[in-house]
Amino acid sequence: MTFKQRLLFTLLLCTGMAGSMSWLGMAANAGINLTMWRVYLLSIVPTIIFAFVFNLLIASTLSTLLIKWWTRGMANADAIHLKAGTIRSWTMLLVMCFTMSTRALIMNGTLGHMTAVQFVLSFFETLTSAYFIRELFIMPAVRRIMARTHGTPKQG
Repeated sequence: MTFKQRLLFTLLLCTGMAGSMSWLGMAANAGINLTMWRVYLLSIVPTIIFAFVFNLLIASTLSTLLIKWWTRGMANADAIHLKAGTIRSWTMLLVMCFTMSTRALIMNGTLGHMTAVQFVLSFFETLTSAYFIRELFIMPAVRRIMARTHGTPKQG
């Protein structure tokens, strides 16, 4: 992917994931009502901006470093590309999920009242939801949009 394509891909992915995971979390905690919608609409743009900037500056840098480290002895370009896609996908999911779920717990004042076990269980619940939402809804939509705008993007 070119840098421009990577930016668009990241923006679409962050918008889809931040929007859907925020809505899901708020709906689960407060129920679907007018107050939930108001809070959601007020918080979604800053959440997407945070996710996009964090992804570009931190998560993508970390995934690039991990890719270089875990593929350093490999010579087969196809194997490197496949492994790089897997590393990038899982690194982004884990880092972004941990960061965004922790940010949400801090913002709603819940983190200080949780035990370590509650925090870990909450993270795995969020991670499981994020994985399925990403794979079943967000990534297929992002790939369709990217294919229409720039041709089919390479995986990873």
